Amino acid sequence: MNRSFSIARRERRFNQMQTLRVQTSLMSVFTAAIAIGLFVATLPFSALAQTTDEVLSDPLRRPGWNYGGAITGGFAVVQVTGSNFLTANRNISNLALSFRLARVLSHERGPSLLRGSFEWDCNIIPVEIFWVLGTHYAGGFEPVAFRWNLTGNRHRVVPFAGVAGGLLFSPENFPPGNTYQMNFTAAIEAGTHLFVRRRRSIEVSGRVFHLSNAYLGAFNPGIPVGLQFTLGYSWY
Repeated sequence: MNRSFSIARRERRFNQMQTLRVQTSLMSVFTAAIAIGLFVATLPFSALAQTTDEVLSDPLRRPGWNYGGAITGGFAVVQVTGSNFLTANRNISNLALSFRLARVLSHERGPSLLRGSFEWDCNIIPVEIFWVLGTHYAGGFEPVAFRWNLTGNRHRVVPFAGVAGGLLFSPENFPPGNTYQMNFTAAIEAGTHLFVRRRRSIEVSGRVFHLSNAYLGAFNPGIPVGLQFTLGYSWY
């Protein structure tokens, strides 16, 4: 029995080290991506020579459509602990590719620093990869996503904050175990648009998210609290 316990402990430690390596790699990639994005945003594009910051960010000050793509990576910061769950006390990392269709619904409103515009987003997630007890694939969408763009600063750097909710579907139960193939997601996010030229912006953001099957399966370990970072590009 002591031998079996030792083997299980070594296996658990190995899985934790693997997950830590994945998380470290993800953080390195996103740190580099964000640094590149910030560098690109400060380049003296010729298009900016005769364009003011206010004009660059004008598409967020009035109703209109925008679209883009993004790459997102993150990990669980709170793990489940119940003995019935296969993923109890195990780290979960993820990487996702998404496409976004959005519409600014209002003109600028509000006072001073809170002045901004209201935006609806729909995010399509063709693939999201999770690492815990192996590799797991999912896809889905977030049809309910709303942002408040803080446009009152009149600069090409426009902060935003928002909420999002959606669904993820997997070809197998996720998280592993007697769970379910569908999960609900909910998130709060904050970030910034970096307008690099007319009708073009880089988006850098972070979000806190929750994943749950709402007890559609026998067990619902989900991801109690996770953290994700996103780097995207948008056209207006």
